[in-house]
This record gives sequence, structure tokens and C-alpha cells, in this order.
Amino acid sequence: MGAGETRQELMRVLIADDEPRILDLFTEILAPTDDILGGLDSLGGDASIGDQTFELTLCRQGEEAVEAFRVAARENRPYAVAFIDVRMPPGRGGLAAAEEIRAIDPGVQIVVVTAFTDVDPLTIARRVPPIDKLLYIQKPFHPQEILQFATSLCAKWRAERDFKALKGRLETLVYERTAALAAANRKLTREIDERERVTQLIESAKREWEGIFDSVQDLVVVIDRDHSVRRLNLAMAHRLGLAPREVVGRPCTFVFDDETRPGEISAAVLAMTDGRYHSKELSVPRLRGEFLITASPLTHADDAPLATVFVAHDVTERKNLERRLLQSQKMEAIGTLAGGIAHDFNNILGIIMGFAEMIEGEAAPDTPLSRRVGHILSASRRARDLVLQILSFSRQTDEQANRLHVGPLVKETLKLIRATVPIAVEIREVIRPGRDAVLAEPSQIQQIIMNLCGNAAHAMRETGGLLEVGLEELPAAACPLPAESGPSQCLHLWVRDTGPGIAADIIERVFDPFFTTKKPGEGTGMGLSVAHGVVRKYKGEIKVKNVAGGGALFDVYLPLAPDASGGGDAPAAALADPARGRARVLLVDDEQALAEIGRELLESLGYTATALTDSRQALTLLRERPGEFDLLITDQNMPGLAGAELAKAALAARPDLPVLMLTGFSETMSPEAARAIGIRELLLKPVLRRDLAAAIEAALAEKK
Repeated sequence: MGAGETRQELMRVLIADDEPRILDLFTEILAPTDDILGGLDSLGGDASIGDQTFELTLCRQGEEAVEAFRVAARENRPYAVAFIDVRMPPGRGGLAAAEEIRAIDPGVQIVVVTAFTDVDPLTIARRVPPIDKLLYIQKPFHPQEILQFATSLCAKWRAERDFKALKGRLETLVYERTAALAAANRKLTREIDERERVTQLIESAKREWEGIFDSVQDLVVVIDRDHSVRRLNLAMAHRLGLAPREVVGRPCTFVFDDETRPGEISAAVLAMTDGRYHSKELSVPRLRGEFLITASPLTHADDAPLATVFVAHDVTERKNLERRLLQSQKMEAIGTLAGGIAHDFNNILGIIMGFAEMIEGEAAPDTPLSRRVGHILSASRRARDLVLQILSFSRQTDEQANRLHVGPLVKETLKLIRATVPIAVEIREVIRPGRDAVLAEPSQIQQIIMNLCGNAAHAMRETGGLLEVGLEELPAAACPLPAESGPSQCLHLWVRDTGPGIAADIIERVFDPFFTTKKPGEGTGMGLSVAHGVVRKYKGEIKVKNVAGGGALFDVYLPLAPDASGGGDAPAAALADPARGRARVLLVDDEQALAEIGRELLESLGYTATALTDSRQALTLLRERPGEFDLLITDQNMPGLAGAELAKAALAARPDLPVLMLTGFSETMSPEAARAIGIRELLLKPVLRRDLAAAIEAALAEKK
């Protein structure tokens, strides 16, 4: 530490967990420097995370944690935070230890670490009160979550300690000043000539007290027994936008309640004026934020109640961070779930579609069997496209903006939305003729549609109504695009509902992040802001207005793709039957049914096929008889030896061997990564017979 520097105050943190790896994880999170003490027996170490410095105490059993708190109490070196696991066999459980720790040190912030099925939160809150000094988290937890808990709770513990010290100093100061004033008053009866000196002493004490009162950055207001404002500090006055003298004497509803909803917040605040200490988190729109409000009684010298002092600590930013973390975790979970579903579901679809295509090839045209198989294949293709849409929607990585036709995307997205909106809401699709191609990512356009439609459906959830989604091409003169887009023809997407509309005083704020009129648990206020951000990302414009007769209308304008002019794209050519070829193909897939289907499918195309379900056996065959096969087709996700590793080893043994790869879903394998290995093409399961034949012919032609 250099000259003139002061060491950050050391915050003591205790972690109790019977699992050494969990203790190591806590140490890595809270002490990621070389000064971490090795081994659990050392039970401690200093850690510096940003502006916060921690002293860690690690325990494997609840008895060790309780004894550590007894030692801390004797040495007057209290702990700020204790992370305690619920299950710590063979000794006492974490809750029993937490109860004893609370009895030893009532001021410590306790975080109970529990698995999903350990103990419910109500039991934890009942056994380890008070609730304002108790949190719990569930395993597995995120490292940033532990760091945030440790930093925030240490800051809260330190603030409470400092506040108590300040309160003690204030009480001592008031007592001293009162004693001085009493002595001066007695002296005044005897010595009139000392009146001026006593007056100066009183004024000095008043200025000092007011200076301390106004220096507190938290919002402080004193409410009389008749529920009127007795005093407030400058921080509270500035938040209200008024001078303190303009607020004193007004009812407390003026401080806490919105003018349109009188009594809504003040009722909860006044419930805390019962002469006891209280703490509660409340959202106070009048003060523009969320606050941890503490209430402390102010009494006469004879303990008669005089007023209540309310201190509001702004926790808006902390709550916003918690909401964003929760939303991020939700989307991560959706992406993980979608990936797992895609892999297994695409394998199932591959089996269905493979056998259906073989039956279709053997069925006579225009027969009931042919029509039935056609329906099976059509439904399977829709299921495959649906999986692709779910993957695209849940994937959080940036995608390349390509030429995208919005009309089909709107139709497919509305199929997803129909399953989620109330039955009483009718969905009407209005797609007018014209060009509909823009440069965008499908998942981003889907987000716009789903967020706007979800918002409209929520507005009509109780009364029902009409949800209209439309699409049309507009000339450049009718396109209100931003200046950076330049003059351009545009695509107009609109979403209209017949709900109650949007209140005039909030319609300008609907695109603000985290602004929402929904009740807690119904939304985060991010949907419309996300839609607005996506539209502006593509140099478009989004507008909102109320519709005469009821309801709201959202208009989205996106520049048309530059190459969309000239009458649109040419119609797709009719798909021809796949050509028949002659080659020897080695097919590898760990699914027995898929391997069987693939072999029969290849043989129906005229190829000589060998199908294996063991990738290691396939590699042995290729090394022993490298010239026996003209093409290798391998699945990616296989036990033992993955498709990418098999392809690398096969190309090492025979560099001229064409390789095709199949995958249901893979986060690690992309078309670019496949080509880097030497794979000719990456095909997404389920693969149609025609697509497989085309890929094989292209690979063999490239070899020639």
C-alpha cells in the first residue's frame, strides 16, 4: 500500500458447507487473487473484489460456524455475512446452526444455501428471523450471484452499523445539548445577563443538528401522530421537487401517493407507525423508484409517542439488476431446453419421415395410401420447421442479417401465437400483395411480432376482442423512416387490437425499458423496448397510437431489401425427383432406426450402403479398408467418438474421401466449422430424400 492510501475496511464473511468444492468455489468467487490461503484447516483469508475487501472464514460443519461466531463475539470482531448450507452431515443442519448464530449475533446478514427440495422459504423465515436480515439461494447458483450477495449484504451490514453509530451519536448529542439547555435555563433565572450566550448556544446546536439531518443521502421524513409531515431532509425535498417549507404540514399522502391513486402507498406506510421499528420494501411511483423503508418511533422523554421517522433507501437499481439477471437466466434456460428438445425430436422426426418417404416411393400414385403418407410428410415438415423456429427464437447469439421474406414468417409466427392467446381473442391475418423482403434476422423479426402481439393479447385478456396483424408494401413517400435510412420504399407491419387502448399520460413512455402497467409477476416492461430496439437496429421506425372506437395500433416500418425491386423474386422451380447414383457409401449413426432408414434410403437411390451404429467401429473399417468406400455420411452427436472427430480421423487416413455430416442440433458445430474440418456439407436433421440425394451428388461431383 503506497503512501497516502488507506486500506479498505475488512468485511468478515463466514461460509459453512460440508462440500470442500463448494468452499473452494466461494473462495474463487470472493478471493480470486494469489493471497487465498490454501486448505480448509486455515479457515480464512483476505479477498479484495473491486472496492470491497473480504476476510473469509470457511467451515465444514454447523458446530464450527457457531464456535466461530462465539469467538468473534468475544473478540468484538463481528461477521457481516454468513453463507450457511442447509445440509451438512453428519453434524447438525444449517438451519439449527443459523438459529444459534442469530442468537449470538442478531445483526449478521444470513444467506441460507439450499437445494430445490431441502426446506421451503417459509420454514427458513420462521426459524431464522428477522426476514430483513435473511436471504436464501438455491443450488446450483451463479458465481455473479454470490459476488452480488456478498458485496450488497456487506454494504447493507456496514450501513446499518454506521447508522446505529450515527443514531447513538445523535442521541448523545441531543442529550448533551438538552442538558446544556436545561442548565442554561436554570442559569437564566439567576443571571439575566447570560441570555445572549445561551441563545447563541441553542442556535449553534440547531444548525449542527440540521446539518447532520440534511447530510443524510437517504430520503428522511418525520410523520406526526396526525399523519402530517413534521420535517423532511433535503434529499426528500429534492426528490419531490419542492422546498422543505412547501411540504411541512401537508398530509403524508402528498409524499408517498400518486395523485391518481390516493392512499395506495401511504396506507402501507402508516401501518408501520405503531411505535415499533419496521422495515419494508415498497415501490413508490411518487418518489420515482423502489425503496427499503425503515420506520423508527420518535418519543418524548417520558416515552410518550411523538412521531415516526421514515428513512427510504433507494434500491431501484438493485431491483432492476435482479430482474435483468432473472430474465437472462430464463432465456438461457429456454435455449438449453430448446437445444435438448431439438436433438431428440429431430431424430424422432427423421425416423418418421424416412420410413414415410420410403412408403411414398412404393405406393401407387393417387391412392389413399399415397395421400395419407403425403399428409404425414407434410405434418413432419411443419414439425421440423417449428423446431427450427424455437431454436432461432431462443438462441441469444447475433445472427447474420440476410434477405428475409417477412410474409411467411408472420404466418408461421401467428401459428405459435394462436396457442398462447386466450380463446376469446380472435386473430386476423391481413397480408396484402407486394414485396416483403428485408435485410434482417428471422429471430429478431419474430421478437417484434411476438412482443407486439403478446402486448395486444394481454390488453384483451379479460374482455376478448380482435387481434389484427397486417403486412403491406408502401412507397417511399409514405414511409416515415429515420434520416439514416435515406429515401426508400418500406414494408409496413401493423398490430391492432380492440382493447381499452393506452392512457394518454403514459403513451409516450411505452417504449421505455422496465416501464410497465402490468401487475408484479405479469411482465418486466422489456417487451416493447426490445421491439423498439430491434426496429431501430434495422434503421426502421415504430409508432403507436390509440384507435378511434377503442384499442391501440402499433405501426412498424422497415426498409425493403435493395434487391427486392423489379417485381419480386422469381418463382421457385418445381422440385424434381432425386437422381439415382452409383457409389459405395458408409453411413454412421448411433440411432439404430436412423441407421436402418439411411441404409434403405441410400439403396433406394441406387447406392451401395453400409450402415454402422458404432463410430469407433466405422473408423477401424475405414483404416483397414480405406479404398472400399466413395463417401462417408456421419452423425455429429454420438457416444465415444463424435462425428467431427470421426471425420478428422477418416480424412487423415484418406484425404480425398468426401464427408457429409448430419446433426439434429449442435452448439459447437456450424457450417463454417464443418468446412474447416474438411466436411463437404452439414445437413440438419431430419433430412429429406431429395436433399440427401442432392448433397451426395454434389459431394461426388466435387470429388471428380
